[in-house]
Amino acid sequence: MIAETNTAGLSLIVAGAVLVLGFIAVFTLRHRAKGARPEIPITMRPGPSDQALETPLLLKLQGWGVVLVAFFVLWFPVQWLLEPGRNLSQEEALKTESIARGEKAVHPFTEENQLGVGCTRCHGNELKGGVISALDANGNPIYAYPPNLTTLCGGPNTGHSAIFTVDDIYQVLQEGRNAMPSWSIRYAGALDDQQINDLVLYLVEMSSQNVPFEQNVCLNKEASDAALKANADKGAAGLNPRDP
Repeated sequence: MIAETNTAGLSLIVAGAVLVLGFIAVFTLRHRAKGARPEIPITMRPGPSDQALETPLLLKLQGWGVVLVAFFVLWFPVQWLLEPGRNLSQEEALKTESIARGEKAVHPFTEENQLGVGCTRCHGNELKGGVISALDANGNPIYAYPPNLTTLCGGPNTGHSAIFTVDDIYQVLQEGRNAMPSWSIRYAGALDDQQINDLVLYLVEMSSQNVPFEQNVCLNKEASDAALKANADKGAAGLNPRDP
């Protein structure tokens, strides 16, 4: 508001210039006065007194010590309370990423899908089962029928006579079964442990959408125990425990 007129504006400019020149003059005079003093080496300058060393510095260090102790007294309990939730979030994120990789793995390998393993080649485009034909030594056609993986967690209730727990899924994938070859590098297969884990997590996630929790041997321990008991009863009765 003061600078609305030319006179007031000019006055402000002059006052600013004088202020700047004043600062320069004070700085220059102070520097000259400081330079005129004899330069005493640091090692020859008198040290602080015992009072200056012992009291203010000690109080300062003690004060910072109290601040740091108070900080850690609050910090550690807060981190202890937040750690379980943080770990759970990280675990869920890792599981989600693993399932996404497993979903890609069931499809054939392509330039766009370099995680592909190709489960759909045998188990059908929708993993609902397929047919594999081959010729025996005599040239006669033989057939294999890879099972429906969308109901894998139903175990014997959905025709998967070898599946009673999640561990059984790992075993079948790693070691193979019947016409299915082994896939784990532990058994001369092509997949490492992480790839096997990705596939299992995806198969469990997918099949659990089609199998009621009451019958889900992958997620429900009671269903798993019941399937194992029924299988043991078949064995005791002289039947093939693996028959559906």
